[in-house]
Amino acid sequence: MSTFGGKLEEKELSFIGIDSFESHLLSCSTFMLSHFHKDHMRGIQDHSFQVAFNNTKNNMMLYASPLTITFLKRNKTIHLREDKLVSLEIGFPNLLKVHSDNFEYICVTLLPAGHCPGSVMFLIEAGAHRILYTGDFRIQLQDLKLFKPLLIDKEGNDDPKNISALYLDTTFASKNYYEFPMRKESSANLIKVVEEWLNQDPNNKICLWMPGYVGIEYAIVEVAKYFKCPIHVHKQKYDELYSSIAELDNYVTPVYTNNRIHACSKNECDTDNVNCMQLNKNVKCVQLNALAFTKDVISTGGHVIVKNNITRVCYSSHPSCKELREIVRFLNPEKLYFNVIVNQTYKEIYDILTENNWTPRAVKEVVQENPKVVLKLSNRFKFNHNVQNKTEDTFNKRPRLESPERE
Repeated sequence: MSTFGGKLEEKELSFIGIDSFESHLLSCSTFMLSHFHKDHMRGIQDHSFQVAFNNTKNNMMLYASPLTITFLKRNKTIHLREDKLVSLEIGFPNLLKVHSDNFEYICVTLLPAGHCPGSVMFLIEAGAHRILYTGDFRIQLQDLKLFKPLLIDKEGNDDPKNISALYLDTTFASKNYYEFPMRKESSANLIKVVEEWLNQDPNNKICLWMPGYVGIEYAIVEVAKYFKCPIHVHKQKYDELYSSIAELDNYVTPVYTNNRIHACSKNECDTDNVNCMQLNKNVKCVQLNALAFTKDVISTGGHVIVKNNITRVCYSSHPSCKELREIVRFLNPEKLYFNVIVNQTYKEIYDILTENNWTPRAVKEVVQENPKVVLKLSNRFKFNHNVQNKTEDTFNKRPRLESPERE
């Protein structure tokens, strides 16, 4: 659960609001949304924000990945002017005109976050600032080292560029969550649980409990591939989200035809007028979960546990403590900020992530970077004075899934 307030610590960048749309951010003009989860969208449905954002006299714009912009446009409770919702290409620098006393333009690069469909990290470059805001993410170090916008990009040098500030997803910044299985392994564990149950009785069904509205789609696809059948999902979710994702074609369906595997709840299916998930002795509920799998639980029970008739499979869309420490050490930022601080102090998290591992840079290192790489625009980059959105029909041209599983 994000506790980030929406404002960066850099006062020169006070015009930027990230992953929050509450009243204290109404003075911002440049908004960014890392992904479509409620704890990163606080205030976006508020009347005060929607009135201010939709006012043609102000300069508010909202930037996100193509898939997240599609989700925003399709959501029936979010009413924002579509010409102010701007999708940015992932992996390419985007030069944005901003309304600030300090900058005329900033450079923003979206990087895959691996957390859920459409999730991204923001690399923000403005003047002396080079900030990486991770939002929620699950990217291993070996993959992070392949993200060229983060690298110096000199021949034979894959060291990271100087990061002036790192805003980090610290959901599991605890030694109790030192290591998680890769999602490929988690999906294999899930398939084993599903297969054992379905083989016991032809009337048996599986109900996959989602930890969030979106987030376990990689596992859903793996299960559907293995059993060669689509997974039944809530019609509203399919219409608003899943029908936008090309990779989910053939793997999910809103049509109920005696499906044995479901990723929908009883309440959702009641609204669809289908009676597919009446809980009984033939229905096994399986929850993909990471919070329950502390170091001690894994050491005694492994990556699958059963409690209160619910089977839990360890599956994380956030980095483990070990992964966080590796990333902090590699990026070696000048300043380090934490996006999730719950039941811990800042110092406790800092000590855990930096123990015998990292000390902040006192001054910037003199690094000979290639300036053409820092602000080079792709030949597909389109820019006009107001950074208006591309005149493409998002509903006809479906965005791809921006968070590829590379494990």
